[in-house]
Amino acid sequence: MAAPTPTTAWPTWPFLSRGRNRSGGVAEATAPSGWRLRGDRGTASPVREYLEVLGVIGAVTVVGWFVPLTYRAFGHIYLLAVIALSLRVGRGPVLVAALVSAVAWNFVFMPPRLSFSVLHFEDSLMLGTYLLVALIGGQLTARIRAQEREERSRERRATALFHLTRALTGARTLDEAVAAALDQADGLFEARTALLLAGDNGTFAPHEAGAFVLDENDRAVAQWAAYHQATAGRFTETFPQAAGLHLPLLRAGKVLGVFSLCLPEAAAELSPVQRDLIDGFAAQIALLVEREQLRGASEREKFFAESDRLHRTLLDSVSHELKTPLSVLRAAGEKLDTEDSDKRAGLAVEIRTATRRLDHLVGNLLNQTRLESGGLKPQLDWCDARDVVNAARRTTGEALANRVFKMEIPADMPLFMADAPLMEHALANLLLNACLHTPESAPITVAAGLENSDGRERVFVRVSDRGPGLPSALRDQLFQKFRRGNGARAGGLGLGLSIVRGFMLAQGGDVVAGDNPGGGACFTVYLPHQAHGSVPNDER
Repeated sequence: MAAPTPTTAWPTWPFLSRGRNRSGGVAEATAPSGWRLRGDRGTASPVREYLEVLGVIGAVTVVGWFVPLTYRAFGHIYLLAVIALSLRVGRGPVLVAALVSAVAWNFVFMPPRLSFSVLHFEDSLMLGTYLLVALIGGQLTARIRAQEREERSRERRATALFHLTRALTGARTLDEAVAAALDQADGLFEARTALLLAGDNGTFAPHEAGAFVLDENDRAVAQWAAYHQATAGRFTETFPQAAGLHLPLLRAGKVLGVFSLCLPEAAAELSPVQRDLIDGFAAQIALLVEREQLRGASEREKFFAESDRLHRTLLDSVSHELKTPLSVLRAAGEKLDTEDSDKRAGLAVEIRTATRRLDHLVGNLLNQTRLESGGLKPQLDWCDARDVVNAARRTTGEALANRVFKMEIPADMPLFMADAPLMEHALANLLLNACLHTPESAPITVAAGLENSDGRERVFVRVSDRGPGLPSALRDQLFQKFRRGNGARAGGLGLGLSIVRGFMLAQGGDVVAGDNPGGGACFTVYLPHQAHGSVPNDER
């Protein structure tokens, strides 16, 4: 990332000269000094505190002049006034209050009045003791008050960071977390904030959740802060005339972004407490961005690992499944020149079986590609359940030749809207799946009908068998790609059920796996049903 320099990238922006104003002099703050962070009690002006001390001591003196009390009683009154003042003012004004009250007590009330004549030993001892007690008590009280302010400031800072951390923890995405962080900062600092995230080629793009819209000048200052890994902008010696304060987000020596604040115009300077709180916010946001980047990198790593695993699985499965039928075809082709007609007939059967197996494998791969690429567009039309089931039975071929096959479809079964080739292929996959996972003696039944679900009718076609049933460990993974049971026979890639679900979802339906009452497994495909009063007339 190339760092912009004032002599090359910023020749037309005069206020970006380091620490200087447009006239070439040192930049001066013109905003009043009354601004403070929300919830942070500002300290009063020192001059005002000294005037307050003198006013209180003067008022006590004037009132005491007209009160008929002994001069010893006024020592207690002055001491009370000094302790009370220490609850409001700093240590310097408290010291002045103790000294001024001792002088006023001596001059106004100790006899002889209105003079600094030499006092008796007892009065001198009393006055000296009063002065020490007032000084010690006032200073201790002022110190305790300062510690209390510091503790409250730390408590407010910890509370603000706690609320920020809780908001960030509850966010589910980076966008939600950034929005929550900037919203917290806006409310706490009474400012407009923005977050610029590092992008490609060393650029920093502002997040859309930011309320502070950076102009070209502030973008350049933010870029400078990121490149030099130093805070720049307002309240700093680097480009103090900028509208915003820009803090780089650093983690392990890497700049993840820039946190920018446009504070109120009334802010003349930042106190150490305010600056620490802003730095704390920037550190928390840096942790947030780093966490989200690490999470994204982890998810990408998992995705690449899963893609690599699926790629290897596909290659291994395809190479294994293609090897067997190709070997059969090669061997049968080498023996076709025999004169024995019976052998040629047997070789022809083997060639047809191997060809059908190859066609099934290639068809599954092509169908899976169509599903994943989004190129599958169903052509819905009116279908008859018996025609679809018979077509699927023929597609299954010799796998069902020696099976007990039952078809239970009511005579009044209505037509339904579906893509006939997709339904045929889905049912053929279910039939072939039943043949591969059940003994040859186990019957296979196909039933169809209408059922009511949540007040809506839907068509169902159920393929059930009397095999070993569905393994409980695979129930949640049945319709995933390349998922096969441990006892599955050779002759498939584990794509059949995945394709069935894809075909049914494409038609607006679904497929559900379950147990067949009495033993075995059943797979039921569902499609929404609508009346077929508008079936086209085939005679036209």
